[in-house]
This record gives sequence, C-alpha cells and structure tokens, in this order.
Amino acid sequence: MNILVVNPPNKPFTNKSILAEPIDVLQIATIIKNKYSLVSVIDMDVNRMNNNMNNYLKDDNIIVFVFDYQLPLHTSDTVSNMFEIIKNTNKKSKFIIIGKTSAYYYEKFLNNGFDVVINGIADETIMKVIDGIIQNKDLSLIPNIMIKKDNEIILTEKNKITNKFNLLDYPDRSLVDIKKYMDTRTMITSRGCIGKCSFCTTPTFFGIWNGKESNKVVAEIEYLINKFNTKKIIFLDDNMTVNKERMYDICNEIEKRNIKCLFGCLSSIACYDKSMFEKMYSVGFRWVHFGIETGSERILKLMNKQMNLDYIKQVIKEVKDMGYRVRNSIILDYPSSNKEDIIATRNLINELQPHELRLHYLAYRVGTPVFEENKDVKNKTQYIHSNHPNVENNELTEEINSLINDLKNNGYILIFDDVDWNKYNLLNKETKFASFIPIKYGMCWYE
Repeated sequence: MNILVVNPPNKPFTNKSILAEPIDVLQIATIIKNKYSLVSVIDMDVNRMNNNMNNYLKDDNIIVFVFDYQLPLHTSDTVSNMFEIIKNTNKKSKFIIIGKTSAYYYEKFLNNGFDVVINGIADETIMKVIDGIIQNKDLSLIPNIMIKKDNEIILTEKNKITNKFNLLDYPDRSLVDIKKYMDTRTMITSRGCIGKCSFCTTPTFFGIWNGKESNKVVAEIEYLINKFNTKKIIFLDDNMTVNKERMYDICNEIEKRNIKCLFGCLSSIACYDKSMFEKMYSVGFRWVHFGIETGSERILKLMNKQMNLDYIKQVIKEVKDMGYRVRNSIILDYPSSNKEDIIATRNLINELQPHELRLHYLAYRVGTPVFEENKDVKNKTQYIHSNHPNVENNELTEEINSLINDLKNNGYILIFDDVDWNKYNLLNKETKFASFIPIKYGMCWYE
C-alpha cells in the first residue's frame, strides 16, 4: 500500500526565504518508515502545490496529514485546503490526520472526509492505525482515535500516553529535497514542557517534558554537518534548556568531538542558568529566544508565566553581555490588557533592547485556558501568523502605535507584511528587527 505523509499547503504559500524542513512531518514519516519502507513525504507548501496530489497516488493509499502538531506553521486556511484535497482525490485512499486542531475539532474533520483523527501523541497510535488499515481490522478497537463508522462518530477508549520522545530516531531528511529549504537546519530534541502558560497547548497536549539523550542529540548534529554541510542549526524544542545536566552533556560532547557549528535555541527565563549559558556560548550557541510576552506584572500573572520583570531584565542583560543575539516575543492584546499594560511593555522593551522582537496578536490556541475562558470573542484567531488584533480597541491601538514609534526611533527595522528575508542576510550582528510576521532563523549569527 502506498503511504504518503503530507505537509499541507499554506494559503498563501509560506515565504520561501523562511521555509524550514517540516521536522514534525519528517519525524512521523520516520516512525512509519521503520516498519513500512515505501513511505513518501509530500511537502505541498515548499513545492507550491495546489489542492491536488493525484500525481503521487497509486491504486491504494494511506495519506497521513500532519497539521498543527509540534510546530504551528500554518494559517487557518490550511484546514479548508485539506478538505479540498480530499475532495479532489481520484484514487482509493484512507485519510488520517495528526495534530492539535483536528483532535479538538474532530467532528469537523471527520465530516469533511478524514477517516481517522489521532488524539494526542501519535508515535505509537499511528502505527496501530496503519497496521489496522492494512490488515483490515476494526479500528474502533484502537485507543486514542476518532473515527466515523456507519455514519456515526466514535471516540475510542482514551488511554494515557506517556511522552517517550527520547526513544525516537532522528528524522530522516532524505525524505525531502533539503536544498529547497533555508540553509539553517532545524532540530527538535525534546517534547513537552514544565511550564503552564495559559495560552500554550504544549503542556496539555504533550505532557511532561522528555528529551533525547545527549549522545543522540550530538549524533544528529554530526549527521546534519556531514550530510548537508550545515553551518547553523536552530533547536525548535519548546524549551531546549529544561534539563541543565543534559545541556552540559550536550555541550561537553560538542566540545569533545570538536564540532564547529553555530546554534540557536528556544529557552525560558524560568530555566535560565548563567553558567550553563556561558558553557553553551563556548561551543557555538549564538542565538536564544525568550518568550517574555509582556512588560506588565499583572498580565504575567494572568498568563501564568512564573517569572517577574526584575529577573527578566537580569537574564536578558546577562545573555546579551555574553554575546548572544536575543529574540523576545510579545503578545500585544492579551485579554483584559489596558493602556497601562502596553505602556509597561513599551518601557520594558526600551530598557531591554533585544536584537529581535516578534510582535504577536494573541493566538487563541485550541484547548488552552485562555481559549476556553474567551469563547465569546468573535473572529479570534487560533494561529500565530495574524498581524491584526482579535478585538478592536482604540486605546490599545494608540499605545501600540507609540510602541512601534519607539522601536523606529531606537533603530529597529519594522516588518509588517510578507518580505523576502534573504535581502537582509548581509546585515551585522547588532542589526535589530521588530516583526509582525515570522523572522528568518539564522540571520546575523556570527562567531
């Protein structure tokens, strides 16, 4: 049977200058490939494919869509794209979907052509489902899925799934044409989170943090360097630095093997340790993202961020002094935000002066506390690429405009809409960006 693992198309297609290999799609495909060797990955986004994949189909197909799983890379239009793809399919096919949005809105997906919706961590469940389809078994006996049977939607038994990310092999990049993606390679070495931010899906969907052992992490680094001549790697773990001992082991192994590469990672103020970050810098880490989200102590508490402004200021100053290029993210319209909260955020940014700012309007991610508590908000977006507020508020708009003017006066390059990030590659390590759209990884990283 022909098995396809699909990264669905964005609408509009993702800007080519920021396209990274779909690492969570590749991870699922690699799991399947360990048993069924005839597996293909179809990246409809990078290949600029319209809503039709019939050229890739054989007489009998299993098609696995990975959407909003570990990486929320798509816009809301991707959902309708997938439904149209199914309608356009002209060969016998079973459609499976993995991800947070489909698990939450499973009825919508099952009523628009999907045969199986996987609920939660998919590592083991996807194999049970594929085995069941190939062996023509009763899928209703498989736990943690939603199916439609005799026109009735069935939620199978829900079993607790332990996050065992450390047991997974690293993704097989040979399943895609790596030359079609940006030159900064991506890795995910852990899954889950120790935090409980009210706007984040990771703690409830993936559960307790679990990371791969240091030798596995460094083996994947060497694979990327030797196979693809990689010079820069971004770790897209929700929080790379949860386990201090593991980070030291990774750094020591990089040092021991004399690996020459530049690294960036996502971290958390709550997991900061000065000596650990100094060690990371010594082996090539040059970029770090901290999601501080607001300059208001009141909003920090509402977000359940478990940090305070004084410590945020201390950490950002210390990592900048070490030589790191620092990115911070800010949410501008968190529920109940008022004029004073935006002024506090503006003051914090003026003091911190991070090299990069990713300015967000809140993504109401499905299943999060902030999503459940604000169901009355009309037209709220669930996706991270929106550059418009969820609710019009003239008072907030005025203060946000003042914040933007401050950024201009402080020498930031302001980005509001889609741009070709490649034209910015020759800027120096002190160049500052503030953007309402995704910023290209690997920019202005230097020894």
